[in-house]
Amino acid sequence: MKNKVVAWTNIVYFALIIVSTILLMLSITSPYIIKTIDSVLFVLCGATNLIFLYVYKKPGKVNKAIVLVVGLIFACVGDILIISNFVLGAIFFAVGHIFFVVYFCLLQKFNYIDFFIGIGIFIVSLLLILFLPIFNFGNFMLVIIFYAFIISFMLGKAIGNYLAIKTNDSLVVFIGAMLFFFSDLMLVFDNFTDLGEVFGYLCLATYYIAEFLLAYSVYNVDYTIKFDKGVNTNTNKKSV
Repeated sequence: MKNKVVAWTNIVYFALIIVSTILLMLSITSPYIIKTIDSVLFVLCGATNLIFLYVYKKPGKVNKAIVLVVGLIFACVGDILIISNFVLGAIFFAVGHIFFVVYFCLLQKFNYIDFFIGIGIFIVSLLLILFLPIFNFGNFMLVIIFYAFIISFMLGKAIGNYLAIKTNDSLVVFIGAMLFFFSDLMLVFDNFTDLGEVFGYLCLATYYIAEFLLAYSVYNVDYTIKFDKGVNTNTNKKSV
């Protein structure tokens, strides 16, 4: 019964997020209103799953999940602010990503593999930022580089966690982080190139799905038990 309650609640949140995202893409009403609704929805989704986690599972698991919910709150504020103030919105997003990284590290300690994946993603991102001639960042260059550094390690850690243990739960987190990274990349193309509006639509189409997946994963922290116990199905040795 409890699994059905959790599943249907998340289905409703997902449907509402999809509908509000479509309305945002169609520009039917003020973007501030729809963006606020969309952003609040994924925070509420995360908070609801946090409650489910406390009620249906062990309350001790809530501590880690709270870190992820806080990250969702910062992302929500950044999403609303970025319309009128790109720098301030980016700062809130960056802080949110830091909370995501901390959460991913609570699932499994940060290790050299995570570092090399994160630095590799950042180097590729930095090369695109510095040498792709279609971009015109102006005074935002340092902000973009700093943000790229943070989100690169967020994605790198999510990839590292998934490589450590391939479960449906870790896959959800990985896809959420990857879509988040992709949506931010599309946002950069939308704001700092003259290639057309398609990148703005791609950003919206992936961003809120990414946030929903992360919010949904709040309930599914069971897979972290395997990390914490150091289970490695391939070697029977403790993982780092």
